[in-house]
Amino acid sequence: MGFFCSEEMDLCILLLHMENAFNCLMELAHFGGMQFNNVFEADHVFNGLYTKKVLQCNDLLRIVDYLTAQLKKANITEVYYADVDTVYRPHESNVSEYDLKLRRYYKDSTAVNEHFTALDKQYIYMMEKKLALDKVNDFLPSEGSNSKAPLYTEESIVQLIKDQSEGDPSSLKLNYILGCMLLEKFAAFELMVYRFFGRIVLVRHTELPAQTNDSGDHHPDAAQKCVVFLITNSAAIRSKLLRLCLAFHVVIFECPEKPTQRAEMIDRLEKDTGDLEVVLAETRKTNERLLANVASDLYIMRINLRKCLRVYDLLNRLYVVGLLDHPKYLQAECYVPTLLIAGVGDALEKGINSSGGEDKYTAPLLVKRTIHQPHIPPTYFKLNKFTHGFQNLINSYGIADYRELNPAPYTIITFPFLFSIMFGDLGHGIILTIFACFMIFQEKRIELMNRTTISENEIISILYSGRYIILLMGLFSIYIGFIYNDVLSRSMNLFTSSWACVYNDSTVMDLTTQLTLNPNDPRFYTGHPYPFGVDPIWKISGEDSIITFNSLKMKLAIILGISQMMFGLSLAAANCIHLNRRSDLFLVVIPLFIFMTCLFCYLVFLIFFKWLTYGGLKQAPHNSACAPSVLITFIDMMLMKTSESEEKDCNVGMFPHERNLEYILVFVAFAMVPLLLAGKPIYLTYRQQQLMKKRKKERDLEELHRSSRNTIKEMRSSLRYTVDPRDSERRSLHHRNQVVTEAIEFDMSEIWIHSGIHTIESVLGSVSHTASYLRLWALSLAHSQLSDVLWTMVLEKGLKNNLSLYTGVPMLVASFFIWAILTVAILVMMEGLSAFLHTLRLHWVEFQSKFYNGAGEPFRTFYFPPSTIRG
Repeated sequence: MGFFCSEEMDLCILLLHMENAFNCLMELAHFGGMQFNNVFEADHVFNGLYTKKVLQCNDLLRIVDYLTAQLKKANITEVYYADVDTVYRPHESNVSEYDLKLRRYYKDSTAVNEHFTALDKQYIYMMEKKLALDKVNDFLPSEGSNSKAPLYTEESIVQLIKDQSEGDPSSLKLNYILGCMLLEKFAAFELMVYRFFGRIVLVRHTELPAQTNDSGDHHPDAAQKCVVFLITNSAAIRSKLLRLCLAFHVVIFECPEKPTQRAEMIDRLEKDTGDLEVVLAETRKTNERLLANVASDLYIMRINLRKCLRVYDLLNRLYVVGLLDHPKYLQAECYVPTLLIAGVGDALEKGINSSGGEDKYTAPLLVKRTIHQPHIPPTYFKLNKFTHGFQNLINSYGIADYRELNPAPYTIITFPFLFSIMFGDLGHGIILTIFACFMIFQEKRIELMNRTTISENEIISILYSGRYIILLMGLFSIYIGFIYNDVLSRSMNLFTSSWACVYNDSTVMDLTTQLTLNPNDPRFYTGHPYPFGVDPIWKISGEDSIITFNSLKMKLAIILGISQMMFGLSLAAANCIHLNRRSDLFLVVIPLFIFMTCLFCYLVFLIFFKWLTYGGLKQAPHNSACAPSVLITFIDMMLMKTSESEEKDCNVGMFPHERNLEYILVFVAFAMVPLLLAGKPIYLTYRQQQLMKKRKKERDLEELHRSSRNTIKEMRSSLRYTVDPRDSERRSLHHRNQVVTEAIEFDMSEIWIHSGIHTIESVLGSVSHTASYLRLWALSLAHSQLSDVLWTMVLEKGLKNNLSLYTGVPMLVASFFIWAILTVAILVMMEGLSAFLHTLRLHWVEFQSKFYNGAGEPFRTFYFPPSTIRG
């Protein structure tokens, strides 16, 4: 019964000894079943006993994040342990072990990385210098070089950059500045050199290759660099150029003047970079061996440290019991479902055993609190993998109040059934069923995939969580497909049609009017209904098909809608009895039930009476021609008038004394409106007056009793040095109750306003909600017509083509694939999603509004869910 109504909650006091509090809470968190009250509020005062532990766990998790980044950088995958929640469950002693191990890993990893980074920077510097010198040799002449001819000679460079104020150009000496800078800064640097020095400085640059680091440690996000070569013949401006280079972060390289010296430096750099490559490779292997050891333990440590952090944070929020200097116990107020009391006790006992303590004074104590507290217990339902999806549909609207009736058990049947009314097609239902069965049979594989994938697929997770909902929707759609006799927009003649066509060639040739099937002629209609579902004749009857299905589905929508709303009112009555709300039962639910019965249940009665009374092969006034319109009859009932029948042999109403009965029903229905409007406010006013009279008598007796004890109190007042906090709590609670009572007394206007809004909503809502159920008819008609269009316009073109075999078969295959893709994409997925949303609205608004409050608090248990690879 824990699914029909929320489980009973026990308000308990948990007393933990500090020696085993960590292990007890760790076992309890893996079991769940306990909600701690008022400890996670923003203004809660911490006890401060475990602050260092919390900081330690945060610091260790920071190291774990650093090591995880190093593993990702080295393309090393950490080892995943599926049994981390069972075999490797942490204990309090593991935190110090993790601390030593992680800090050692961190120290070794940072040392190796710092060494590798320093060598890598040196290697990059030497490579850039070597490449820069190679570019200089391409620009300047070199002796004994077999390379292509230089761009410029020293004489031509001197002529280019000579200063007009200087004397003989042959006496001038060139000065070289070679460096490397970011390519994006070169344009601004070149412009600044030109503005400061004009033509006396020759600036040349060339881009370095995109990957200058041949050591294997690639930097894909590194910025592009270029070689900058500055030539001037003035020694006075060399220092200024160096300061400018420093401002633009230009790395200056040594550039010998003679070609032989540059060649020797290039050879030396090649040898040094080769040696550095060997050292870098060994350093990289050392780092990989270290990270391989880290990868084997990092997942366990990350999961367990996050659990330890949550446990220490909770311990830091509990109340301290004992001496101020030597506290020994921690106390917490908590809610525990009654059926989980034994499980919680077993979890606490496991925590004691894991701590190795057997002393009775260190065992945790869980005591049920008997004093009434002004707490609203949370709502908890015992669920399984089948009911969990349906409960999520209800929780999306609102959490049930404590001990309130749960709509989810009834939604298991009503939700897929109303969905199938809109989606009723045997073929499409089979597609949904196959898809749901595939996910159900692959449960273990999908759960393992969700736990072991780095990025979670939200669409697959949503479909997987609702796999049983999809299964029932598919099965109910198959059933309704048999009722509608609709298979991919085609019909089946399983039991032989009850109709026959007796027209011959002469009838067709001499046709002067439209051909119809006469239901009053035994030659056309046998008088025996089709055994199961709709007769297949209506699928091929042209315009009569839409008229017939419109009438049938519209009436079915009205019948199902009113039936579900009346069932909701019945649940409201059961809810009032269960929660002992007699005023709501007699002043709200029953009047509304009578109102709905007199008007809308009578409408359903008219539909069934017409189906049973009028039909083919019956004599007047009960033949098909005399069948009155239910809609017109109901409108005449509300307007209190009588419409005359156009047929001569037909009765005025459906049955004798119909109008008198309808007058009585309308009078009784509208007589319930004043009761809905004023019944509960008058009752609350009367009850409040009686309560105030009773409270006044109690205060008079209390004053009389208090006066007789004034002397004793005055005598003892000097001996009273402390105040019992429980007395202050009782006085504050009494004061709050008195304030609330007085507020209710002087706030009756709000109750009248609320009653008026509820009455208007109930009366007008009964009409709008009934009309809202017509979406069952509209979406069902749209689904069947769209399916018929796809069959006629796509697949039938391939089936009825008169082409040759070589062209007809490919056309049939192409039309089939197009039809199949459109059927799955539009009719199954899009139409299915539309029908799902409309069904969800019917349950949230039209059904649950009759009895479901949905303003409760969920049971927030202290629980560690199964760990995934994402942690």
